[in-house]
Amino acid sequence: MKKLLLSMSLLLWMCPFHANAQSRINLELYTVPNQGYQNFLNDPLPSMDFTTPIGVNFGLGLSYNINKNWQFVLQSWAASSPFGYTLNPENSGSSFLYVPQRNNAGFAFRNYSLGFRKTWEVGENEFYVQPSLGINLSRDYGIKIQDSVLNFKYTTYVVPSGSLEVGMKFNTPGNNYFLLGLRHHQGFGMLNESNLNWIEETSHPVVQRRGTYTGLVLGYGIDFRRRGHEKKEDWRVIKKERKSEKRMAAWGDGSYVMLTSLLRSQPDFEKNDIPGITRFRPATSFLFGYTSGQWSFETGYSSWMSQTKTETENFGLISLSDPMTRAIPLRARYHWDIGEKNRLRFGVSAATFVTLNTIRTYVTQRGALVLDDERVPVLLSTPSTQRSGGKLFFQAGAFMDIPLFNSSILSFNFSQNFGSPEVGFVNVQEIVNGQRIDYSESGNLNGFNLELGFKIPISTLMR
Repeated sequence: MKKLLLSMSLLLWMCPFHANAQSRINLELYTVPNQGYQNFLNDPLPSMDFTTPIGVNFGLGLSYNINKNWQFVLQSWAASSPFGYTLNPENSGSSFLYVPQRNNAGFAFRNYSLGFRKTWEVGENEFYVQPSLGINLSRDYGIKIQDSVLNFKYTTYVVPSGSLEVGMKFNTPGNNYFLLGLRHHQGFGMLNESNLNWIEETSHPVVQRRGTYTGLVLGYGIDFRRRGHEKKEDWRVIKKERKSEKRMAAWGDGSYVMLTSLLRSQPDFEKNDIPGITRFRPATSFLFGYTSGQWSFETGYSSWMSQTKTETENFGLISLSDPMTRAIPLRARYHWDIGEKNRLRFGVSAATFVTLNTIRTYVTQRGALVLDDERVPVLLSTPSTQRSGGKLFFQAGAFMDIPLFNSSILSFNFSQNFGSPEVGFVNVQEIVNGQRIDYSESGNLNGFNLELGFKIPISTLMR
């Protein structure tokens, strides 16, 4: 962050200042869902089924208006390149792995770039092309033992990079704008590798990458031109009027997006100090909604963390997995506004959730013993083939809304989940007094929720 601020300060210093210098500068925020490109070398047998799922980059930028159709752009990106692989008992190097286990890993790097953006008017909006040059930067952390002293070290990798972005710039009446585009980013040198050196192979599997990706750019720009072109007194009047307009729009009818995060209390979990056992589990939701009068209706995507536990003969109460269930919410809200200045809103809500699937039910192993001349785990938990998709659970509660920055809303929701299906199915094998016991366990999504939501009415972004 310090380097980013220093780079932006340098950009401002380089720009030719005059009385209206601030009117040329725009602040931009970006997020980029992207497909990263990585190479997997020395894949053993059986194959590790190497995959590269979608990652998400976040960026911050400053653009300088050279003239009407050209901009000079300084950008900084925090980039991610996740990958996944299957660890097989045949080449894992571990005597405690008895079934294939799927693992997910991540790789992160930073990018700093300078570019030029050329725009062409398309009706009230603009088409743009932006080539950029910069550097990819990553660090490799490690441990070095020298003279019986343990030292931590890291190696910094810096390689040149370039990108090409094309898209549309959608202008708003308030001189701000949205960016929607496609970006291809190319690294011109190798960043640090991920060496899977615990694999029992002559040539260890290696993940190589250059920081190359292709992604969808979703950006929002804040343009300061209006303040530079208006007299100070006029700007104050305009600002006050727009503040009132935004608050009315935020609390009025129309569509909105909302991001929520909550903690759910699991009612069937005892309060204890057992490692890995916790009473509270998180959940997040991304929602699209529409308000009409006193009613609001929402849908979108949500993910719920749960926990599958069991009371074992050998180890007592333990956690077997921390699964995540994905679901589609369908929620209705009814509210009452308190006071005349739109500063407080109370309401009730009811929702139905349709589950999609449950992931992250990994293999769990505890202890080992020799049974019939074979080394086996004392406890082995494996994901079940039983599915939890297509099931319903319900939610009812009350909420309170308060304004934030006039153009957005903070929503506090207090609710109860009920009617949850079983999720996080696992099959358990436990050796007790030399005998194998087989049983199954699962979790659920019932419980009391404390939820915080950030609501952005779409109409306020267009003002």
